[in-house]
Amino acid sequence: MKKTYLLLTLMLTVSMLMQAQVNRRPAAKKSATAAKKPAAKVNNNFAVLEFDEWINHNNPFEDEENIYFLGNGNSPNVLRAVNKQTGEVKIVVPPKKRARTEICCAGSDGKNVYMRLENKGIAQFNGTDVNTSEIVVPQSEQYKGFLIFGNRGYNIIGSPNGRYIMLFGDNPIVYDKEEGRVVRYGSSGSSFPVLTDDGMVIDCDYKGLFTQIKGNPTLDYTSPKNNVDRKYFDFKGVDNGAYGDVCSMWYDIPENMVYIAKGEQVFKSPVQPDLDFKEVYCLPGENKKFTQVAFSGQRVFAVTDNYQKKFYEWDNKDMTGEPKISQSIDTDITLTSSFGLTRKFVISDVERLYYDKAGNLWVQVADGRFIIYNPDGIKGLTKLKGKYTKHELPKEED
Repeated sequence: MKKTYLLLTLMLTVSMLMQAQVNRRPAAKKSATAAKKPAAKVNNNFAVLEFDEWINHNNPFEDEENIYFLGNGNSPNVLRAVNKQTGEVKIVVPPKKRARTEICCAGSDGKNVYMRLENKGIAQFNGTDVNTSEIVVPQSEQYKGFLIFGNRGYNIIGSPNGRYIMLFGDNPIVYDKEEGRVVRYGSSGSSFPVLTDDGMVIDCDYKGLFTQIKGNPTLDYTSPKNNVDRKYFDFKGVDNGAYGDVCSMWYDIPENMVYIAKGEQVFKSPVQPDLDFKEVYCLPGENKKFTQVAFSGQRVFAVTDNYQKKFYEWDNKDMTGEPKISQSIDTDITLTSSFGLTRKFVISDVERLYYDKAGNLWVQVADGRFIIYNPDGIKGLTKLKGKYTKHELPKEED
């Protein structure tokens, strides 16, 4: 019995030593010719960014670091920032609470962010708190700041040199930061203003297209003082007779040229008090008109309406040569839901267009969704390009 036990112990020890030797053997190397799974192709010409909040008529705007998106006042009214290099999205102003006033609209002069605050005025945002930001143009009972009650504004823009800011929409105003005063006050609507370095405005009101240099306005809209140096432009002689309203206006700063899209035509004129427009382009065929046009500084993207929307793209700023025309633009980006349903993102219906300073086109295709497009490849925005990204507000604790 003892011999049998010793024999079994010896056999078990030998077996364990043999297994240990096997474990020490190096793993078999994969064949160099083994097939590798190809990496998924990414189309860096497109990105899709979706917010869980209605981005209303406030166009995106930017400073030196970020592109900003303001939510509608009837929703959480959040201000979000997308870093222009990384594409990281962050919340700059959190959802509106009782203690925080509503941001009616916002904009930038390229460096500073300005906000029209309900019942307060225009504030220069300090980057941290809406309520403690400095009020630049106050709203008062006497309206001495020319910011009247009920003028919620549509958007805020700055002059290229940053000296002037303009709140436009109903009762637009232009404010001279250097002189610390309002230098233009309007009593009617404003839609597509151009604001120059010397404070001149090219804009449309209920009478039509006009220019006006800075002055000494008064709140009394019947006063002739408000119309000093305001010059209206008559398109008679350059309009081909198809008529149509002005739908877009843009400013080529290096060339000091203003462009107008009106009906089926696009015109340009030197930026001066007496405008002198010449036709640049006219849509071919009949029953067509421009509905939106965006300008990057180097190229032009236009939406037209001839019962079916079409997109026109020029790879130059003068709209010369044959444009690329398409009915819709495929992004090559798809999203598969947890139920296995696949959604393909295309540019077809457009709400608004915005070119950022890098030359990326932001196409708002839904209340909170933007498709970013650049035929040369998206510049910056590294975390967004080629992908669908959804940014949601943090859920509040009960």
